[in-house]
Amino acid sequence: MKTTFRFCVMLVGLASLPALILEQALAREQAMPSTQASNLSCQPPSTAPAANASQDQFDQYSWQMFIALNWPAQDGQRGDPDCAKQPGDPGYTVWQTYKTVEEIFLPKGADPGPWNTPQTAKSLGIINIAALKNSTQVNAVDQAVGGWLIDQAGNPTYYDISANETSYDYIVNNSFYNADVVSKANNINFPNGVIEVKSSWRILTTSDNASRYLTMLARVPTFNDQGQRTGVTEAYLGLVGLHIITKVNGYPQWIWSTFEQIDNVPPKELVHGQWVDQPTAGMTYSYFNPAAPAITLNQSPCDWQTQGTKLVCVPKPGTTFQTPNPLNRVTPIAEITNAVNTNYRTDPGLQRSVLKYYQLITTQRPLMPDNPSNPLGQPTPSLSANVTMESYIQPNSSCMNCHSMATPVKSPYKADFSYMFKFANAPVGKTTKDEE
Repeated sequence: MKTTFRFCVMLVGLASLPALILEQALAREQAMPSTQASNLSCQPPSTAPAANASQDQFDQYSWQMFIALNWPAQDGQRGDPDCAKQPGDPGYTVWQTYKTVEEIFLPKGADPGPWNTPQTAKSLGIINIAALKNSTQVNAVDQAVGGWLIDQAGNPTYYDISANETSYDYIVNNSFYNADVVSKANNINFPNGVIEVKSSWRILTTSDNASRYLTMLARVPTFNDQGQRTGVTEAYLGLVGLHIITKVNGYPQWIWSTFEQIDNVPPKELVHGQWVDQPTAGMTYSYFNPAAPAITLNQSPCDWQTQGTKLVCVPKPGTTFQTPNPLNRVTPIAEITNAVNTNYRTDPGLQRSVLKYYQLITTQRPLMPDNPSNPLGQPTPSLSANVTMESYIQPNSSCMNCHSMATPVKSPYKADFSYMFKFANAPVGKTTKDEE
């Protein structure tokens, strides 16, 4: 069944949702009179600031990209905004119509076909966004670095990865959806205009205010208390994190923008030279527990055990898959970035949109993108961490540093900063290069 609009998707199985959740969802989806007194654009920026531009200019670039990608999409057209609509109008956003890794990398390395195929019901199967980065296992989706993330309600955080048409066409035209082909590719180089999006989602409960989230219904896996999959269910999800990765002319190392929902963890304020949490009275944060001892914050839940050829995350002694993992932000949001956040979140054009409940954490980019002696181009700022995606490695997390090591499945060759190829499957009877 085609499910172009998020409102239509939400109607599927709504009878199983709590009444309060339903009321919140429908209230958010109701169209209101549009205000035009803003400078918001449905089109993403075509160029990026100069490499030596100030941080606030790059942060404005990130917000412009965030707004354009969260614009309502055209009915029946993947990746194209409906510029007659406004942020907050019903429907999937532009990036929600991008092709997901599940749609790109089909079983047996099959050709995924044309770009503009009909939307189907959403399905999220990843519970560890960092899993594939340090794994050589073809299907090691829930293993390796980090571990799962359980919110304060005791539910897992789910993840998805998607790509725009420019990225999709490059992958399909080169048959890089086939693990056997991509494992032999020694010159992966995405064209300018590629956008990759990583998203993180949590299950909304009756205690949550759904009107503060970009929401969707999706099929998600269920687990036992040891984190082993037991089945699939339909859940009402709220977006908690969004990485937007863009390859732009002049930036071979890409530009990295990361956003979060504002209720993940409390803001911080510099008091007498120390960063101090400033939780709002009466606010329940999705991943923050004010009573949690400092030593328990941002700690991986995993007791890593080798099972066969795989490294498996088993809950640490005294915990289960339902035990919340308390988080806090390690690197405070920069003052200059907070100023840009305030400017956009208060824009009249976003006041009836959930986008006003999201904030930019930082924009990371190369300061010297064309320096031959430094292929990474000096990542600026040096650290970049989304608490829902780099939860347990925040003190040394750098998107550019990490993705510079990206390779396809069982391949020694670099993958131009993209880990998507870790999802590629091989045809039946074929092997990847390392298995020959």
